[in-house]
Amino acid sequence: MADDDGIRRITIRYVHDDAGLRQEFDQRLALFLRAHPPHCRWDITPLVDALDQLGRAIPSMDITLRSDAARAELRVSLDFGLLRIPAETATLPPAP
Repeated sequence: MADDDGIRRITIRYVHDDAGLRQEFDQRLALFLRAHPPHCRWDITPLVDALDQLGRAIPSMDITLRSDAARAELRVSLDFGLLRIPAETATLPPAP
């Protein structure tokens, strides 16, 4: 979970409507955050709120958290796929 340069990272699968996977996500997130010293803590409430809202439209995604002890910051990346628009509804307006 930690690199030689003090950077810790974890990738966790987030699934919006699966209670078991959501509990696993919450537990792994808590363990990751608790592994940091008390002076390196972050308010993740906006992250959790955003995931809940985004999860309504995109129910499954991978969340990567990366902390850099030297800069005391937590970086968050989201990785998810989008569904293709069916051909019959994906028409473009005519060119002028």
